[in-house]
Amino acid sequence: MKKALSVFLMIAVAFGAFADEPVADVNVAEFSGNAAVQWGVDLDSGTTGFQNSYEVNLKLNLLNNGSKSTTGDGVWGELVLKVDGDTYAQWQNKTHGDKAFAPTKGMAGETTGGSLTAFFKKVYVDVAKIHIGPAYIGIKSGDTQTGKLKMDAAIRSADDDQSVWVRNVGPAGYSQGIVAGYDSDMFKIELDLRSKPGDADYQYTDNYAAALEGEFKGVENLSIKAGASYNFAKNFQPSRAPKDKTPIGGFEYDAVTSEPEGGTPAHILGYSASAGYKLGLNDTFYIRPQVGYAGQVGFLNDEDAKLKATNISSHHMAFGLLFGWGEIGMDQNAGVYYLDDNMAKKVSPGVGVVAYIPFANTFDLTYDGKTLTKGKMYDSIAARIMPSFYSGEIVPGLTAAAYADIVIPKTGESDFSDSEAIVSYSVPEEAATPMAFAFGAKYAIEAGEVTITPQAGVRFANAAYEDYKSMGFFEEIDDGVFVGMGDQKPKEEVDEDGIISDGNYMNLKLGVDIAGLIDNTTLSVIWATDNILNDLDNDAANINKLGTLNFKAKIAL
Repeated sequence: MKKALSVFLMIAVAFGAFADEPVADVNVAEFSGNAAVQWGVDLDSGTTGFQNSYEVNLKLNLLNNGSKSTTGDGVWGELVLKVDGDTYAQWQNKTHGDKAFAPTKGMAGETTGGSLTAFFKKVYVDVAKIHIGPAYIGIKSGDTQTGKLKMDAAIRSADDDQSVWVRNVGPAGYSQGIVAGYDSDMFKIELDLRSKPGDADYQYTDNYAAALEGEFKGVENLSIKAGASYNFAKNFQPSRAPKDKTPIGGFEYDAVTSEPEGGTPAHILGYSASAGYKLGLNDTFYIRPQVGYAGQVGFLNDEDAKLKATNISSHHMAFGLLFGWGEIGMDQNAGVYYLDDNMAKKVSPGVGVVAYIPFANTFDLTYDGKTLTKGKMYDSIAARIMPSFYSGEIVPGLTAAAYADIVIPKTGESDFSDSEAIVSYSVPEEAATPMAFAFGAKYAIEAGEVTITPQAGVRFANAAYEDYKSMGFFEEIDDGVFVGMGDQKPKEEVDEDGIISDGNYMNLKLGVDIAGLIDNTTLSVIWATDNILNDLDNDAANINKLGTLNFKAKIAL
């Protein structure tokens, strides 16, 4: 079977099966692959668990990242391979000095070796399933969390991480196991049952979790999804020795009074829901509203039935609205300064806005029906609003894009009372509103066989935005569009609003591309600045006051 699969896929690739996903050189040197799942019992400890494994050997010249899958009808096996980068071989080896370690096989993105060396697997099995009509059973990469939602917008930024407006919730790290589901034109439902590996990938941990996700697909252009996940083991076996199981989670007690104070959740219930609809206005224009929600509740584990606690550790929503005039989520960047490369991973011609709203986290601990501790903790922000624009081909020759990030701080003072402790990372009401924006445009001018494309870009962030980012307030939603804005003079005295930069940040970039003078070659001249609003007198800290001037030649096939 393995040999037959290898021959089939090599022939398929040789005849252009990769033509649409990704663009590839069809020089296939070698292909083989398999994936497996096993469930077993450690006869010494009596514990059980799942373990997934796979082997991949794929050698080919890929020009882009991508994936490839098998397809079929009736009863058939599906094997989806993914490639994480430009490669000829299976491995990418990054070393430091003369230190190097042999790579080991594992899940996608696994790093091995010491602190000086990292190995990144380039080809891996993402899905391996057996299909029986619309039903299937098999394995896939991932875990039992639920809720991840990438909102459609005119621009998705920061290598597509920014588009994950609704984050995964539920028990994490349960990666080994099986998935079963049913996928029809009307609905899709999928059940994951997985275990969490222990020390050194010990399989028999007795630590299980499950996730159930469903999607309604019965109405064209309408998407409705919901999911839940939960881990249901109280104890786990981290390794073969010692054989004593370790409690999952537990309480912390006051050293003087021995009263319970709180602890780590043993069980986590995650839940999520989302909906979106594309409403066509005419043959060209449409609107697409979206909404998503995710939350999780953690339950503490204690033998004393009188002691109970819950902790809502994640609770947030996101809203989006896209007014568009082209394909949604095209796999390309915006192609203008500051919104090119991975700064704008996917684009949808149109105007859109996405808003992210975190809610307060709550904690509730009772003993014998009496409240011991009850409180709320707010995030550092009340909301983030990100409008974006991408022109697409609505004006021939012109490409323009814009992207902004507006942060609504959580203002007001913390409030404490005897019955409820409210802890807040809020800032004073007079604090500045953190905000940043990027804009770029270019216009292609045809002059016979030569195309001349002048372009320009500007990027701005106020002091509050850069300071919020440097203090780690944007960890939940990282934004790579505004990375590396440059230096700024610090304030001699920090204000009450926490602003430490004595000024704002702005970058400029101007250039021109010339294509057609030489076959397959684009010549470019690019002038770019660091922070032109920097008031520092120290040249060492402000190297690029005059900017940089670069001459570039790019050869493309």
